[in-house]
Amino acid sequence: MNEFQIGTETVAGGHLGWIRKVHRATNEILRDNRGEPIVFATQDAAKAAAGEAMVAYLNTPMLRDGARVEAFSKAAAFFKPRSAKVADTTQGVV
Repeated sequence: MNEFQIGTETVAGGHLGWIRKVHRATNEILRDNRGEPIVFATQDAAKAAAGEAMVAYLNTPMLRDGARVEAFSKAAAFFKPRSAKVADTTQGVV
């Protein structure tokens, strides 16, 4: 289930296009600027729009929990030993 997918769903008046991202367990219906589902006249049009939406998603910069990752990186750098000699106290080298 952890894979990218696109597809369509038949509804009254046409077809909906949807995408599934790896980190989500549900389909995301394509929506307009107002947040309303877009109903396409044909299944081909819905699938083409879903493909374009997936490509647009894949080509955006990947996001992360920036504050948490940055804080962890700074902490790791602060507590990281400055040299191998300091870290290797088992052999009596200081």
